[in-house]
Amino acid sequence: MLIHGVELVVHPDHRALFDGLSSPRDVVAKWGAAVPPSDERSAVADLKVPEGHFFLKVYSYSGLWRLRTLFVAARAGREYRNLLRMAELGFQVARPVACGQARTLGFVSDSFVMTRAIEQAASIRILIRRPQTAPFPMPDRQERLRLIREFAARLRRAHEEKFFIHTLRSKNVLVTCSGGEYAVHVIDVPFAGIWRWRLMPRGGRVRDLASLMKWARELLSRTERMRFARAYGADKALLRQAQAYQEKYYPLTSSDPD
Repeated sequence: MLIHGVELVVHPDHRALFDGLSSPRDVVAKWGAAVPPSDERSAVADLKVPEGHFFLKVYSYSGLWRLRTLFVAARAGREYRNLLRMAELGFQVARPVACGQARTLGFVSDSFVMTRAIEQAASIRILIRRPQTAPFPMPDRQERLRLIREFAARLRRAHEEKFFIHTLRSKNVLVTCSGGEYAVHVIDVPFAGIWRWRLMPRGGRVRDLASLMKWARELLSRTERMRFARAYGADKALLRQAQAYQEKYYPLTSSDPD
């Protein structure tokens, strides 16, 4: 782990995009990205450049938040690695482009992660709250069942390898449609693969399923939710635990979009 200095990690497919850059501050300056204010930890810039369409998330830590970064892996670097790992596990994800961090005596001062944009996507949040604004019609029943089976199988595989997503909220799960074929994508995964769920895999399963269960109750029919549980291989005890967790920590309220 980097203790002092700067680090820049660039995916081989995008090295030309970072020619002449050597630090997070260089990256922020090149694209004029905003540094988050002191009361926030991140800010996202939407970049449309000749090389393509990207999102640049900039992290900045001050005060007590900076103390919490001491000798802890930078959130930006974790997200970059998690996206690569999730792609290996079969998930459709935002393609990672680069990440970087600056540290002083073990403390993170600046960091960033850049991903390629997922075009013409609608989050599950949008499909629940404002489906008429999505750039495509809702998938028919056959397509919905295919998406359910595929996503359940991918999640099961990840969990069997003790890799847990942690943030499967409605805003972080996207749907796209290209040529009449739909796909489910996952974004914003800095906490995926955290070590404590490897020590408590049952708890990791429960949390991920509870996160999904919250918005699935609004978007999917009871039969569709049962199809997901069957494809995932969840027994009744696991489903009861996930439901109890969801009701305690992610209660459904009219004002909560997740």
